[in-house]
Amino acid sequence: MNDAVWIASALLAIVLIGSVRTLLQQRRNPTHGTARIVALLVLQVGAAALMYLTLLPPPVHIAAQRLTILTGHATATSNAAGDASVIALPEAPSRSGARVAPDLATALRQHPGTQALVLQGDGLAARDRDIALPRQVTLQPAAAPRGWVALQPPAITVPGALFTVRARAQGVTGARAELLDPAGIVVDRAAPGRDGNVALDGVARASGRSEFSLRLLDADRHVVDTVPVPLQTDDAPGVRVLVLAGAPTPELKYLRRWATDTGLELHAQASAGAGVVLGDAPVALTAARLAATDVLILDERSVAALGPPQRAAVQQALRDGLGVLVRSSGPLTDGTRQTLRSWGLATSGSNQSLPLRLAADPDPALLQARRGPQRAASAPTAAIDEADSTSHNAPLPALEQFNLRALDATPLLHDASGAALGGWRDVGRGRLALLPLTDSYRLVLAGRDDRHAELWSSVVATLARPLATPASVRLGSATAWAGERIALCALADGTTVRSPQGTTVALHIDPGTAGDRCAGYWPQQAGWHQVQMGTRTQAFYVFDPARAQAMHRQQTRDATALRLGTATAASTAAVVPVPGPRWPWLLGFLVVAGLLWWLERWRGPARHR
Repeated sequence: MNDAVWIASALLAIVLIGSVRTLLQQRRNPTHGTARIVALLVLQVGAAALMYLTLLPPPVHIAAQRLTILTGHATATSNAAGDASVIALPEAPSRSGARVAPDLATALRQHPGTQALVLQGDGLAARDRDIALPRQVTLQPAAAPRGWVALQPPAITVPGALFTVRARAQGVTGARAELLDPAGIVVDRAAPGRDGNVALDGVARASGRSEFSLRLLDADRHVVDTVPVPLQTDDAPGVRVLVLAGAPTPELKYLRRWATDTGLELHAQASAGAGVVLGDAPVALTAARLAATDVLILDERSVAALGPPQRAAVQQALRDGLGVLVRSSGPLTDGTRQTLRSWGLATSGSNQSLPLRLAADPDPALLQARRGPQRAASAPTAAIDEADSTSHNAPLPALEQFNLRALDATPLLHDASGAALGGWRDVGRGRLALLPLTDSYRLVLAGRDDRHAELWSSVVATLARPLATPASVRLGSATAWAGERIALCALADGTTVRSPQGTTVALHIDPGTAGDRCAGYWPQQAGWHQVQMGTRTQAFYVFDPARAQAMHRQQTRDATALRLGTATAASTAAVVPVPGPRWPWLLGFLVVAGLLWWLERWRGPARHR
């Protein structure tokens, strides 16, 4: 039953009740004349009819209109002056002669016969994308933005970890990208590819929230665009590493030194033969011990020495989330290959040793910026500083690898030519990897302990058991912009958001979102906002459209294209029905209601006895 039927039924019921009341009064007091009773009944029907027409006025047919809507970066319109069909939205450039509307919904209400819409410029802002559009919409886009049009900030990282920033540039020939740390020092630079995509690396420092910057230069090295890169660094519990070696080697020695400097919980032991075990106290590979380990590092001899119960325990621990790395200190036997295959990682290749060259360092300035300030020596001297600088700028030594390849696996590392070095695969909730590198310790001997630490940090971070993190708040969009509504989901009752200026806003969960439990939030300031949900705090970054204009424009264009792509196209009629004016019917209702009120209270001329 539609609204018209409901309104008519309610008014009819009121008329019937009023008529019955009038007739009952006439029956109890028959002194009133018949003409007065008839007038009362007629006026009640007339008042109800006029009220119905006031609420639902009869449609009138008017000529279909075509509106031109000027949005952001719209070009000049030749017929804008004096043309009432050209409407400028707030983000449109200043246009003399174009009428200004606060939003698209207001413009459409002011022009009820609109059947065709022409959008000029970047497209619909966030506030206008949810309204019902006319049947025919044409987009006349402005020139494509020039600068950074896409950004993928790094995920939450830990202090000292290497992170990657991915972005896409547009409209710049001979471009070059630079990543700057919060102090404004360049830590990495690269040239975008033909598709404009680029990936830059940086190193996270102390825990907290910070802003790096991504700068785009043209062929003349002039700055074209700069966007902030938010980075959140959280302290994480130390990774628990268990190392089992078939013999003591320099590789194990320097691996232990790196783990100690990094703060890992390392337990290492090496077999010296005849039942003698060097290193930490011997441990058994039981299910309980493996459950208390995040990464298990074996070599080919320790794998061969595992018994069936131990191999089964490792296989089950892999499915439960354990990371297992098999590193090569010598040729792989057929038994070791069979064990890896049974765990879930097939290998190919021979046991031939090959030279290995790691990827070259960036230029010395970038390398020093990535390392950060050096730790001061207890008694620093010019000789110590010179030796330290010379050591860390030394060329990388040639290393040794075996000609082994993990089949159907993700590369673990890459050499200087970009070829895969080792590989890993998911096994259940854990990861199993092969690293056919025998002498990474030579990096330390050559003074390049930084590259040794970078190599092993990458390997351990890739394989470590995933941390059990509590459920987090989900953002409804990949990028949050100041001044635009965003949706926050997976909320609990009583959740609040604190802005960078310290203002706290309570979120009200929309009942219509059911299990998603979402709420709308309108950030007014750019920067880090904190969601407080019970005892947990989660931060998210809000971008300023003025500091990332090209990216904001591109996202507006993409969202508009998506919105118009879901609209249903239809032909435009010459005339369209629209609701007629309400005021004549309302005026008539007031007149009839006034007469009805006066007639009900009129008692006629007084009679004298």
